[in-house]
This record gives sequence, structure tokens and C-alpha cells, in this order.
Amino acid sequence: MSDLFSMQRTTGRVIEARVFALWTREDADIYSQALAAEVSKAPATMQPILCADHRPVRIYPQSAADRLTELFQNMNTRLERIAILVSPTNATLNLQLQRIVREAGYENRKVMHEPREALAHLHDSLNPQERDRLRDFLAEYQDEGQKPF
Repeated sequence: MSDLFSMQRTTGRVIEARVFALWTREDADIYSQALAAEVSKAPATMQPILCADHRPVRIYPQSAADRLTELFQNMNTRLERIAILVSPTNATLNLQLQRIVREAGYENRKVMHEPREALAHLHDSLNPQERDRLRDFLAEYQDEGQKPF
């Protein structure tokens, strides 16, 4: 884990990412490279699923946000579904991520405010073990503005 983010795939197809801060375009590139490395570990016949928890983030500087838009566009065909979780108390980051998602143009990528919404968005693509692990991952970070699981 770095000061910027953590990323791992522990169960099945689910890539778990928790982002703390991406201050520069270079930081976003490091995140992009880590995600690409996780995706490349999957067999060619399998499209991974990403749950990206951005609740710890305050805001992305424009250079990092622009790079994230490019990253999201590049990953559109490589990921089956993506749930992006943002704190319900962070309206600015929510608007920023909604814009990035809209510009990336992939209907299977959604921004949510509650862990339950993220699970619901990914539910049909997950097996029971993946659902259980994702529930545990989302419970590891408690945001003061969120309802408990």
C-alpha cells in the first residue's frame, strides 16, 4: 500500500482499490499502471470487476482529474463493471467524479455514495465469495457520512 492508494485482487475477479490522494498527473499514472497490472494478471477470457473506493479523497487537482478521464476511457473495454464509491458529504468530489465518468462514456461504470449501492451495482456480476469479500473490503473504511452496513 502506498500513501496514494491501495490495490489488490484477493477473491475471484474483483479488484479492490482504495484511493487516498492523487495530487498530480504522475500520481494518476502510477494508479493507472497499478490497475493495468492487476487487470493483466487475469486470464484473457475473464473481465475483472473494479470497486474503487474514493471516500478518503478530498478533491483531485485538474491535472490528475484529466488523467483519470483518460485512464477510465482506456479501461472501458477491459473491465466488466466498475463501482466508484465517494463520500456523500463530499459534493465537490462527487461532481468531479460524475463528470469524469460521463466523459469516459461507459454505462457499466457508476458513482455511488453508499457501500450498499456499490454492492447492488456489482451484484449480478459477482459470485457469493466475491460478494462476501467485497462487503468486507467496503466495511474496512468507515466514513462519517455513511450508513452502517
